[in-house]
Order: sequence, then structure tokens, then C-alpha cells
Amino acid sequence: MMKQFLGLLLILFANTAFAQRHDISLRPASTGHSGTGSNIDVKYHRFNWNINPDNSKNISGNVTTYFKTTQNNVNKITFDLNKTSFNNAGLVVKYHGTTCTTSFPSSGYTDILTITLPVTLPNNTLDSVTISYNGVPPAVSGQAEGCQQKTINGYPLFYTLSESYEDKDWWPCKADMQDKIDSTDYYITTPSKYTAAANGTLVSTTTSGSNKIYHYKHRYPIASYLVAVAVTQYDVFNRTPVNINGTLVPVVYYISKGRNPSSGTLNKFDYCRDELVAFSNLFGDYPFKNEKYGMYEFGWGGGMEHQTFSAMGWSSFNSNSTVAHELMHQWFGDKVTMATWNHLWLAEGFASYGEVLAGEFVPATGINPTTQRGSNKTAANGSTERTYSCYIPDASITNSNILWSSVYGSSVYDRGGMVVSMLRTLLGDDKFFQACRDYLSDPNLEYGSATTADLQAHMEAACGGFDLSGFFNSFVYGNGYPSYSGASAIQWDPIGGGKVRFRVKTPTKSSGSNVSTYYSVIPLRVQGAGGKDTLIVLYDQGSIGVSVGGDGIAFGNSPTPEVYVGFDPTSVTFDPYNMSLAVGTTTQTTVLATTIADFTVQEKNGQTLASLQLDDYSAVKNVTLERSTDGIQFSSTGVMAQGLNGNYTYSELSTNRLTYYRARVELQTGELIYSVVAKVSGDPDMQNISLLTNPVTDIVRVRIPNGNNSHCRYAIADMSGRTLFRSEKQLSGDLLEINLSNRPPGSYLLQIQSRTGQKTLQFVIK
Repeated sequence: MMKQFLGLLLILFANTAFAQRHDISLRPASTGHSGTGSNIDVKYHRFNWNINPDNSKNISGNVTTYFKTTQNNVNKITFDLNKTSFNNAGLVVKYHGTTCTTSFPSSGYTDILTITLPVTLPNNTLDSVTISYNGVPPAVSGQAEGCQQKTINGYPLFYTLSESYEDKDWWPCKADMQDKIDSTDYYITTPSKYTAAANGTLVSTTTSGSNKIYHYKHRYPIASYLVAVAVTQYDVFNRTPVNINGTLVPVVYYISKGRNPSSGTLNKFDYCRDELVAFSNLFGDYPFKNEKYGMYEFGWGGGMEHQTFSAMGWSSFNSNSTVAHELMHQWFGDKVTMATWNHLWLAEGFASYGEVLAGEFVPATGINPTTQRGSNKTAANGSTERTYSCYIPDASITNSNILWSSVYGSSVYDRGGMVVSMLRTLLGDDKFFQACRDYLSDPNLEYGSATTADLQAHMEAACGGFDLSGFFNSFVYGNGYPSYSGASAIQWDPIGGGKVRFRVKTPTKSSGSNVSTYYSVIPLRVQGAGGKDTLIVLYDQGSIGVSVGGDGIAFGNSPTPEVYVGFDPTSVTFDPYNMSLAVGTTTQTTVLATTIADFTVQEKNGQTLASLQLDDYSAVKNVTLERSTDGIQFSSTGVMAQGLNGNYTYSELSTNRLTYYRARVELQTGELIYSVVAKVSGDPDMQNISLLTNPVTDIVRVRIPNGNNSHCRYAIADMSGRTLFRSEKQLSGDLLEINLSNRPPGSYLLQIQSRTGQKTLQFVIK
């Protein structure tokens, strides 16, 4: 009997063409909010629901769940289901025709259905149960919507809205974004006058007596809270399909009967068609292009990004911003979902920025990108939101009311949208959008779930492995904003040759800030005579110094960076396009009296020799050599001796370890100029680091002379220099071993940094 069942089950899996997904074993372990389903991986749901909006929001039917065990000796499985609504005589669970024993907890968190199977299943077993149930979902409670029956435009409507924890209020599920459902089928029976809306493709509509049965199929992985149904008297508008990279994607609107939208109104709704093309060009093909994109009317005032079929209040249908927001969610939130509700900004921040992109790439929407960003910036920096981060702490995600009624329910949109804006501003369009595409197509993330660290890793890889921890700590995990005003205003000086020198001072912090040092994105509009106009992006990293952004991040550490703009500036304006959370002003100062012509550091005969050349030394007060072991925190080594013609030198014993140096020039006016950073290894052992074998198969083995008990950091990069991953290890000998069994064949770079220096080696994986 078991062999016959499994054979039929495998045939079913083949016929339903389940979408491919990344292996659940590659994701962080999770059992969702309640801990259900910890021993199974959900593969498929078949929904059979009876819904009649005339009567009440009663729902009856059954849900068949196919799952694969992830542990040995499984004889009990659990699902999330509202006990109060469905623990009645209608609740029956069948395992291949055999009725199973069921139970709910008597106290505490009671909405956990435990099913005792009549068999014990080994690990990696494919099997199924069918849960029949009947009842009335609970009433709406504040932000916990779940399921409603109401009248809109004079017609009864049944609809669902599960975000964040209310999926269990109307169907038995495993509510866990890290175990998406691979595939679903919906069979919705309703009186013939009604139309059912659901995720995926409408396969058939069958008449059965006075009822109709609507069959939808969805063959992409989906999180349980994105499963959605609505039933009312709809007028259906099939619009011209959209060509996405050779695939014609159907576009459909389900609008409540009696609205009778004009052709002009429908054309306005069709801006989503243009956005489908624009967003696909920016982020990769529409993620569900083999099925559809649609919008259907429901009874809530806003919109909800139900996968393939956004739910919209009637006023939201007419809001170009909301339409763009919900469409953007199909990439950010649906294709790649946040792993837990702590990381909700990964969905809402990008969706908010989608409104900006709609205005930028689909001008017919009438959305002004600067105004849209300004709205987010004003709200994020306002007295209500500025003390809240993007990342939501555990205490604020315990239930929907706490989550959505807290200020985090706003900061994930406003501050989150500005974080996305700053990342784009800092990296520049090419690198930013490439990072987004890489994030969305990462085989460990696509059609699965992600954390903030996953996004950070892809943003860092796009700009050559630059560490963005300071930025994310400032604006995702931290709160508030920096202010470059008053005594901290950005100073600028034209210095000839089409260059401008900026001086960035320590900013003040907004009240309530919990950030020690802001790693700030500073967009500056530079204008000159004859209509000359450009945007300069500075990246202020506090004591590390200021780098130049806008096309990745140019390594630098000077608080007085010099930037080539190609013309003599006449004005500099602080963030006029509302691209950053930072606020400030600018002021023009007199040209500094000197510039650094050259700075070198070299080792010779056990000595470290530093040399600085200034083009004019008459205004110099003193020159100090500064030293650092990490290239971040510098301290004074000593005063450099003045020689002839603006040359300054300093000599000290070699440190015999990796050391960073920079020159600090103080002028008579009190102005400071810093040189570029120079580094020396000071250790001949670094020259002797070598690969033991090359090519390699699974493990790279590297000999590091005198490496015993040293702390070694290393990174693997592709041949373009893009960092693939970084790690570190405490060596117990002079051998470093790195397991690369998950990397495809090809050529790679190994970048090693120890306490004594750094070295790059090239190797090949066979």
C-alpha cells in the first residue's frame, strides 16, 4: 500500500511541475513564529474551499499538504491553525484514509494543531495529510486582519489579508518564510454569480449545479502569508500582455461590479504594464512571468503584494504610488522574502523606493522622484520616526498589532526607502542595480528568503569587497541622522584645474541617536558657469576619513578630499534631490595654501622611511607622520623633519608587521590636509606565502611561514576582483586550509591578510 501511494505521489509531483527552489538545508534553520513544522519541509498544498460571501465569512473545505520529513522517526507533525475558530466537529485529519488524532495546547500559545500519524516516518520521506475543517475566522483585531466579509460598492465580498501572522486564522499552514511552499492548487467553490480571485493562473471555471468551481494553479514557491483569496462579483479586464524577455505576461484586473471604469481609468491602471518592463530591466525578469500579473479589488484601504495578484482598495487602484509599491514587492518581498519579520525593511524599503523608480522610469505616472524621496526623508528624520531603526527587534514582532502599530510599521517604509536610496547613491547605478540583480538571483536566496546580511554581502561584492558594516550599522541597525550644519557645514574650495577640495568635519547627531559614528552618504550638487552641473558623492567614515562614492567607493581617508569635476564650481548644494538621510549646508572658504604633491613610505635596511613633498610650504605649521595597524585608527608617530623645497621626511625602525602610514599637514590657518594612506608589510615571511597545490579540487592549502597562533583573514574573489566571500581563522600551525567544495571550476584570487601583511595568490579549481 505504501509503495503504491508513493508511486502515485511521485506521478502527481511530476504532473504538477513543481518549481525548482534552493535546498532547504542551505538556509538558516527556522520553524517560524510558533515553532510548527520543525520536522517537515512543505512541498505542496491543494486547497479545496467553499466560500459564499452572501452568508458570512464562514470557510469550509480541506487542505491537502505534501511534505518531506527532515528528521528521523517522525510520528507527529504540527501546523498553525486558529483553535477557537476551527477546533470543532468539522476538524478531521486523514492520512491515506485513516483518521489521525489531533490536539491543541490547552494554555499558552494555543493555535498549534498537532497531528499524530498512524505510522512513524524515516527522514527524507515524501508523504501527505488532508485536513478538513469548517468554521468562522476570528474577527478583525486592530492590525490583525486575517479574513473579512463585508459589502463594497453594494456587493458582498469575502477576502483575506494574512500579513503578518493571520494566515492561521483561515487555513492550516506552516507559517515560516524560510520554508516556502513549492507549489499550490486552488479549487474554490462559490455561487455562480461570484468570481474567485487567487494567486497564479486560472486553469478552469467549472459549473456544478448552482455553483462554479474556480481552479487556479501556482507553480512558484510562496510564503504562507502571501497565499490569498477573494470572492465577489467582479468585472474582469484582460489587458494587453507585456513582453518580458520574450515571454508574454498576461495582465488582468478584477474590479468590483458596478465600478464601470472608463478606458482612461484603465489606461492609468496600465502604468503597471510599463513598470513591469522598467523593473524587469533594472532587477531581472518579472519573477512570475510564466503566470500573470494582476490587481484585484478587496476591502482594505491600502494594497497588499499577494504573489502574482496584488490586492488593492479602490482608492489604491487610483494611486500610482501604491500600484508601483505593490508591483515592486513582486521582486522584493515575494521572490526574495525576509527570513524573519525583523528584516521587514528588505521588502517595504525597496517597495517604497519602487515608487521613486516608477516616477523616474515611467514619467507618465506623474510621480516626482525628488518629492517622493523628500517625503520619505522628512518622515524618517521626523520626531516620531528618527529614534527607530529599519531592523525590528524581537520584542516588536511578537504579533501583528505590536508590529504594525509601533513606529517600526512606518520606519521600515520611510527609513528603509532612504537606505535603498543611499545605497544607490553611494554605489552608482551600474553597481547598485547589478548588486540587486545578484541578490535576487543568488541560488541560496531566489524564491526563498534573506536577511539584511545577505543584502549587505551583495552590495559589498558589487563595490569590490568594500566593507559596508559601518553604513549598515548606522542606518539599518542604528537610528537618527547626521547633521553637517553650522560649525559642521561642508566647506568647499575651487583649487583650479577643474578640481574642488572639500572639507568634511564631524557632524552633529539628531536627538535620541544611538549611533556612535555615522558612516554618511553626502550628495553634493556642484554647479559652474555656462550651465555646468554634476553630482559629487562623499562617503564620510568618521575617523577613517572621507572617500568618494557614486561609482563604487574610491578608497581614501582624507577629511579634505579633492575631486575632479571638470570645471570651476560657482556653487555647491547639500543633497538638493533628497537622496540621503544626512542633512546639512555648505560654505565656500578660501583656497588652502598648499597641496600634497607626493607621499611615499618604503623599508630599507631595517628602517621605515617616509617622504612627503608639498608644492608650497610657506603656510605650513607642522607635519606629523601617523601610523595604524588596521588602516582605520591612526595615532601620531612623530613630527616629520623639513628639508629643502617642501620636502619632509621621517625615519623609524621597521615594525616588521603590516603597517599603514599617512601624513597630517597642519596649516597656519588651522586647516588640516591628509595624504593618501601608504602601507608596508615589514615582513619577508609574507613574500614566502605559497600554495601547496595548484590546481586544487575541494580544498585550498596555503603555507604561511611563522603563522602559528596568528589570526589570518582571507577572501576569495573572482578574476575581476569581485569578492565572493570573506572569513578569518586562528592558525594552529603554518597551514591555512579553505574548503571550496561548493565553488564551480575556474580561476580565482585568494587574498590573505595576517598580522604581518597581505598577499594575493591566483589558483584554479579543477
